[in-house]
Amino acid sequence: MVISEVDGGLVGENLEDLAEYARAQGAEGHDVHEVRLCGCASCGGQVFVVHGDLEQHAARRICRGCGAGHFIADSGMYWDDARYGIMVCECDGDGDEEDFNVAVAYSLYTGGAGIRAIAITSRCIGCGRLGYWDGWMIRGGETHLLDLA
Repeated sequence: MVISEVDGGLVGENLEDLAEYARAQGAEGHDVHEVRLCGCASCGGQVFVVHGDLEQHAARRICRGCGAGHFIADSGMYWDDARYGIMVCECDGDGDEEDFNVAVAYSLYTGGAGIRAIAITSRCIGCGRLGYWDGWMIRGGETHLLDLA
């Protein structure tokens, strides 16, 4: 694991660095108990474009390998009302879709009785910059959302 600071931002070299960054960021002010690195359910790819609505707390990742879309956590419930934008990195000033590794950090209730909050983090494929995209509370604590990273 090698996370370094470059030009005021944190940079990681690999997926393990992204997982460590996700743990350190927390989830809506709560400790992270589990981190899931995102992988495409269709092809196993780990590079994505991310669309989301920060007000609706909805995010969808699209696999660069096969084009399959996957909602993150409970985002599918809010997607119809979303006015989404794309996740971009500071290394590319044109605002085009960019490629990221994505990890979802989960804060669990005591004893693992459910999910309290999540945080979506990323690692830019182009420059390695680690970043925080969005996070939200999970009101019902649904543990099946662990499988929807």
